[in-house]
Amino acid sequence: MGWAIAFEGFFALSLANSASIDGIGGVRASTLQLAAIQLTALGIFISAMWAVKMTFPDLEKPILIKLLNFLTYLAMAMVVVEGIAIAVLAGNVFITDFGGIGKKWIVLVGAQLFGIGIVSLRLWRIRNISSENWLTDSFGQIAAALIAVEGLVAYGIAGTTRIIGVTGFQESTIANGGLLLMVVGLAILVLWTVPCDPWVVSKLPKLRKLIDGWPSMVIMIVLGGAISAVCVVATYFVGPVAVDGVGSVSKIVVVAGVSQLFGLGLISPLLWKIRKERLDRHYLSVLLVTMALALLAFEGVFAMALAANTYIEGLGGILENTFRLAGGQLLVLSVIGAMAWLVKDSPLLTRWPKRIVSSTFLLVTAFIAVEGLAVILMAVNIRIDDFSGVGERYVLLGGLQIALLASIALLCWARTHGISARFKLAGTAAAAFVMLLLPIALLL
Repeated sequence: MGWAIAFEGFFALSLANSASIDGIGGVRASTLQLAAIQLTALGIFISAMWAVKMTFPDLEKPILIKLLNFLTYLAMAMVVVEGIAIAVLAGNVFITDFGGIGKKWIVLVGAQLFGIGIVSLRLWRIRNISSENWLTDSFGQIAAALIAVEGLVAYGIAGTTRIIGVTGFQESTIANGGLLLMVVGLAILVLWTVPCDPWVVSKLPKLRKLIDGWPSMVIMIVLGGAISAVCVVATYFVGPVAVDGVGSVSKIVVVAGVSQLFGLGLISPLLWKIRKERLDRHYLSVLLVTMALALLAFEGVFAMALAANTYIEGLGGILENTFRLAGGQLLVLSVIGAMAWLVKDSPLLTRWPKRIVSSTFLLVTAFIAVEGLAVILMAVNIRIDDFSGVGERYVLLGGLQIALLASIALLCWARTHGISARFKLAGTAAAAFVMLLLPIALLL
């Protein structure tokens, strides 16, 4: 992290010259040079502190340790504050002997500095606490940081927004939405941090036990679910976007943005569920089920956002609502499977409810796999209004990866703990059946 900050400082130093910033005015070359130098110094200092920590893990000088800790926290906090300041005060920049840089790129620079800063703060805070599953913990903190970063980006580029052919939003609406998204992302990051915080571990064991229990799962579902629900609603307003003072964005970029934000919201509670899984051979199965379900739901939202009147070669046209309905049912089935996956190990479930949950997961994932096979069999050239044509091979690949993801989810689910022998056999058989049908579907 420190070297990334230092690199950006060096890069900024190489560009430093007199500049003009919209909304601020002229800036001297010396001012930009000083800003770049202090950013470089912060990055080098943070890297040096990590080097000291790894070289002298048991340094027995309490006063020196406290001083270094304070200075490290201060340096990381300065990176966070500078990132926020750059994103909030961003404007179009013209640098002498270099050229112009659009506002959106300045906002992105500030937002990624903010993201690096908050992740650095968390990692330094929990540096002496060993994680039960460092891989899941890393995925979780990255997802939370990305949500917060995207919220800051939305706040930074906020302007009167027009979704061409659909509707418009005032600047305050976009800014408030971005701010709320940033707060939710930070809340998720705090939830990932508190159980590993050294002060909580040593002074508040009851709080840690509470957070490790079901209340934290409920909180994570609410936070992640709120993001995902807003993204699903947003699919009905997707189109080319024009933002005053920033520029325009094509529909496919907006579709991708909405879909990936939905994925980040959905994956957060799924990762929280598996955070205590041991990193052994069984963990791969658990991780693959989680990722497969998240990807399938992501594709459902992507299809809903992309929905438009579509011409299918050899079949005719289908309306936008029909297209959206196809994506919606993939989303619903995937979310039902994800919820069944989340609650399958709940101590509140007795014998028959557990069977119902297992049967639900088995049925919805098998149905998704069959849908993938159907797409392969019906693959033809299609043309989507406001987008472009999609060749037969790409439609075929889309159906293939849906069938594969569903099969992987079934097979790996059957290898996880807490599944009865009958359901293990049924899941394995269903996955094997789909895999046997794949070559036939591809040849037909």
